[in-house]
Amino acid sequence: MSAGVSLLPNEPRIDLDGIQAALTEQHLHPAIAALEAFLLHLRAELDPALRERQPFKLGKPYPLGQCLEISKAVQERLAAVDEAALPPMAAAGWRALYAFHQAGGRMRQVWGDLRGQYFQNAFQVGTLYVDVSNDTVTPTKPKVEILPFEEANFTAIRDYRHYGSVAERYWGETAYPNHVLPALAPHCPLIHVNGNGRIQLRAVSDYMLALTRSRAFVPSETVLGDAPMPQALFERMRQALQDSGHDMPETPEQGRQQSLSECHRQRAQGRHQSQDALARLVDDAMALNRVLGSRTSGKVLKIGDTDYRVGELSDEMRARLKEIESVDAELAGLQARANALQATRNASIAQLKAMLAAAERGCAAQAALSNPGTGQRPGASVSPASQATTASSAGGAKP
Repeated sequence: MSAGVSLLPNEPRIDLDGIQAALTEQHLHPAIAALEAFLLHLRAELDPALRERQPFKLGKPYPLGQCLEISKAVQERLAAVDEAALPPMAAAGWRALYAFHQAGGRMRQVWGDLRGQYFQNAFQVGTLYVDVSNDTVTPTKPKVEILPFEEANFTAIRDYRHYGSVAERYWGETAYPNHVLPALAPHCPLIHVNGNGRIQLRAVSDYMLALTRSRAFVPSETVLGDAPMPQALFERMRQALQDSGHDMPETPEQGRQQSLSECHRQRAQGRHQSQDALARLVDDAMALNRVLGSRTSGKVLKIGDTDYRVGELSDEMRARLKEIESVDAELAGLQARANALQATRNASIAQLKAMLAAAERGCAAQAALSNPGTGQRPGASVSPASQATTASSAGGAKP
């Protein structure tokens, strides 16, 4: 990182002065396997509580979609590690990480575009990409992945078009300019619609908010200048938010002009530098997203032969649904545990069989040495009685 260039919150970027690279080479590269063992140990400790806390996220069972939750939990756990309680390999990984930190090495939680396909939360540890939630998209993948940062293909989000393209691939959401809530448009310039019809304001995240505020709303202004949002979507949002207390334009084109004007007005007022304005905006946007989520979700719950729209259920009904999902997650966890135990049992049986077979061969060899007269000379015949004796001495081995 060049001197004087500040980082956005959770921005992935390698320092250019070489210090972190040297510390990584000295302390971490020789201990990659041990570091992985340490992080896997932390995941094993944390997973049960995390699964219980949020068994489902957006309809998907733990750990799917919970890279942020897992990363934060690991980060918190790192502040209270008891080396004496760690297995030897994990303890070696912890000592390497601790030595790296004591020497001035930096470990940051970062967020960005992973391989053009996903939004991912990970850690930048010196010049390593460390993902402690590698199984949150494909649960069969290893829980932890450690790579040289330049090989990870993990990049910072450049602008809202970049954000929208990853959201479409990862979440299946389509992005539109926010031409229906002009007052929020400088901070939340996008409207996203998923495959179930659920509408949300984007993007209420530290990084994306800092991205547009650091450039005085120019990134927002760029996408808000696109063609007016579709009339049908505009009407859906107006209807869903009719009692929200927000002034909304009469047409998408009017909303486009008002949203662009808001960028100019709020920039002139210094809103991009105001923490109070940011706090109010975040509270407002999150409240609106809750309303939009409940009123526009097309998620369907099938009970028997009847379909029910989740967005139309009462709060009490959704609470019961959450209980059902929690039980389902618990059952899935128990099934996964049972499968793991069965796999362990099968492996132990296979190992025991191999040991027993080796022992039988050893007994047969020992018997042959102890009774050399029973050995068969070249060209000699062996009587059936001798065969029976040999079989008995070898523990009943089949002819």
